[in-house]
Amino acid sequence: MTRTLWRRLIGLSRGRKAAVAGAVIALVAIGGTAPAVAGRPDPTRLSLASDVSLVQVNPIPCANQGFQLQFGNTGRADVYADAFLEVKAPLTLSRNLVSSYLPAGYTLKVPITVTAPRGTAPGRYTITVRSGERRLAVPVEVAPGPVDTTGNLARYVPVTASSENLPSYPACGAVDGDRDSNHWATTTGWNDANKGAFPDWLQVTFDKPETIGRVDVYTLDSTKYPVAKYGLRDWDVQVRVGEDWQTVAQVRGNVAGQVSSHFTPLTGTAFRVVTLASNETAGYSRVVELEAYAS
Repeated sequence: MTRTLWRRLIGLSRGRKAAVAGAVIALVAIGGTAPAVAGRPDPTRLSLASDVSLVQVNPIPCANQGFQLQFGNTGRADVYADAFLEVKAPLTLSRNLVSSYLPAGYTLKVPITVTAPRGTAPGRYTITVRSGERRLAVPVEVAPGPVDTTGNLARYVPVTASSENLPSYPACGAVDGDRDSNHWATTTGWNDANKGAFPDWLQVTFDKPETIGRVDVYTLDSTKYPVAKYGLRDWDVQVRVGEDWQTVAQVRGNVAGQVSSHFTPLTGTAFRVVTLASNETAGYSRVVELEAYAS
């Protein structure tokens, strides 16, 4: 190798070193620091587990059911990792992806809610969780759909609303069978999401046409939250007959926790309460329980 070629190679090496040194100096000059870096996950160092061996599921609205996914890093280096969750329809999961930074030796615990809609065939299902080469199968047992024996046409039936103040006040909280206002904000009740904005609505849709002659509304009324301050004041009751909504009852100036509206029975595919005002100034629509009967 000639002296000229050696000089060129040495000059190139020195140039690269100078460029790197310059970059480091520039980083220090602007007060920068090198970011912490977590490595790619080693599949053999990740762990997947469930806190239960079997998830019991009932096909009813607002059922609190599921499992805790335990996603761990058993290695000595911090990593970023993803876990993917799948289940066959009609079952659904509260989340299908868990993506997280996992420090060495750390296990992330994530609650996963499992929902089965009304009419789901009873039997065994499987939730599959995968992360890299790791696989976890979580068995699910769906129970037969419950049957109401009280005559309440709204029990266990799909319910929707103009808006929901989630996660504490979903629409299904108004058809869960709990009329107790003392359980408000913990296990029961619907609250809309738009304070001071009316009208709102809460609707129950039947699987087949039903004859309705009475609708009971339980609005918020407890020692802590008295109806005269927090409950519904004005609303309409409507039944859908064919494609049209018919107003069958009107309530105005209410100060009672429970109101029964009786009317000439109609056969319809749905009914709803259209809320018009609260006893609270610029308040919310609050329904603890909504029920319907043939008479």
